[in-house]
Amino acid sequence: MRTITLVYERHHYLYRWLKPMLAARNEFKELGYKIQYQNLFDFFPVFHGKIQKWLEQASIKSACHKKHDIVMMAFHHSTSNFCMNLSAEDRAKILKKIKAHCNMLVWLDTADSTGTCMFDVMPFVDLYFKKQILKNTEDYCRDIYGTRTFCEYYHNMLNIEDKAITLRYYPHTQHKYLNKLRVAWNVGIGDLYAVKPIQLIMHPFSVRTPTFLSPDSERPLDVQYRGSGYSPIAGYPRSRSKELMTEITKESDIKISDITKRIPKNEFIKEGMSAKCILSPFGWGEICGRDFEAFVYGCCMIKQDMSHCITYPDAYQPWKTYIPLKWDFSDFKDILLQAKSPEYKEIAKNAQNYYKFFFTKEGRRDFAKHIISELER
Repeated sequence: MRTITLVYERHHYLYRWLKPMLAARNEFKELGYKIQYQNLFDFFPVFHGKIQKWLEQASIKSACHKKHDIVMMAFHHSTSNFCMNLSAEDRAKILKKIKAHCNMLVWLDTADSTGTCMFDVMPFVDLYFKKQILKNTEDYCRDIYGTRTFCEYYHNMLNIEDKAITLRYYPHTQHKYLNKLRVAWNVGIGDLYAVKPIQLIMHPFSVRTPTFLSPDSERPLDVQYRGSGYSPIAGYPRSRSKELMTEITKESDIKISDITKRIPKNEFIKEGMSAKCILSPFGWGEICGRDFEAFVYGCCMIKQDMSHCITYPDAYQPWKTYIPLKWDFSDFKDILLQAKSPEYKEIAKNAQNYYKFFFTKEGRRDFAKHIISELER
């Protein structure tokens, strides 16, 4: 029996994402792996500020001195002290200490995009797991504008700069390290539907199963989208979507959510449940929880083409589980104008059935097999 010890910054966001590992602990055990945290503090990611930072440091210190078999480290690039405030040299020293006390050291990249990678850790870890990775891994060996391929695409197309995504430099890696890259899992199977922190803590060994709404239910709204473009380039897919949707409402009878108004969250959820389609453009990353809410609500998801990346679960199967949009938006209006199509409803049904599988014992076993195969290959 091998043992995987999860070491993380003790932030509720990462706890929510890591929960599938504990939820599938029995399935892992059947396959010869034990899943564990370091200690009880890891089950209570409720602290903030200085206390949370102290707990993060304590987590790292413990990993540096305790003997482990396999260590999986999850520290977010934009929230953890380990990634934000330590120098690459100091990170290297810590990773060397942890590696000296374990048989295998695995880095879990928790970024929302295929980019913003902490590749300075590559020389000191055995494997580098990432939620979603580029199919063309050679791109990781060069500097990409804004560290995201879609940002580079819009930068070249629009010929504008974006300080929001270029302020921090993320180094590329070397070709010799590409064989360390592995596919982890995306937010879709994290504990997205435990809304309150107490729900996360009270059920540490399970992931809350959402209440699925049938795609056949009454849906007076054709397309729902609400979002804002918070940076010139990373936010471009959202701001451009908003512009084109405004034009569509003037040119057709397609019923679209009123994107000029902000609404309370409970109304936002009800609105989504009443829509035939949900538009989920890229943001800081390609994948977000909104994608999977579409599956839960029984909506057809419309999104920029995802064929450039690999993720698990593979919820982005074009014209089977979602409808892909061209990155240049040249087909945007044509696709949204077909929102009432029976084909779109069938796609919504396919996506929902696919997603439901991962909340079953068979789905948990599939997840465990995926992680183990990535570890062992």
